Amino acid sequence: MSSIHFHHSSLLKNQIQEELKKRLVERDYFFVPQLNQFRRVTPTGYQCIILNWIPSGDSHVLEVYLGVRHDAVEDLALPFTNGLPELQNNNFTLFTSLSKLFEQPVQRFNICNEEDILPAVNEIQKGIFSRGISFLERYTRLENVDNLYNADPESPIVYLHNQLHRCMRAIAIARLSLRPDFERLAVSYREQLKQMGVAEVVLDRYDRLWRYLRTYSMN
Repeated sequence: MSSIHFHHSSLLKNQIQEELKKRLVERDYFFVPQLNQFRRVTPTGYQCIILNWIPSGDSHVLEVYLGVRHDAVEDLALPFTNGLPELQNNNFTLFTSLSKLFEQPVQRFNICNEEDILPAVNEIQKGIFSRGISFLERYTRLENVDNLYNADPESPIVYLHNQLHRCMRAIAIARLSLRPDFERLAVSYREQLKQMGVAEVVLDRYDRLWRYLRTYSMN
């Protein structure tokens, strides 16, 4: 991309960010520029609206994603995964495209010039305010996350993309939720990992997390 195109792309992206800032500040979201994210701090972590900006010649693509983070879940599970420690504070417990809440494929906005900005931002705001905020609020409550993860361990979750991390997080969530069927769930997720054919080192990490959670105290 030439310097002229790069400059044009940056201007368009900044204008979109500024327009969304004005609309999200009333919901207590603040912008994290280095991550292209709007965040709202919660007692258990944060809610997040992510802008995925893809420069491409004269046309640029914008996608919007939603994330919910529970600090306790991520702090328990991450050390037993292959996740990078420096990314720990930016991991999500749930992550999905805004369009999935409307049962649609990923929605991509093509931004070529300033005239494209307001229609795109208006559509994004409509989606966020009609379903996005309620999704984020719903899964800020751990009991709802627990139900999503653990009500049916055999069923896939549309808001997750890494089955290994699902298994790790699921037993951490079950322990934090004081589920009486914690051991049954742990056995079920371990069997799933074996059926996936994961390496022995992965099973070992899972088993270590399982043992750790058995004695974990939230006090």
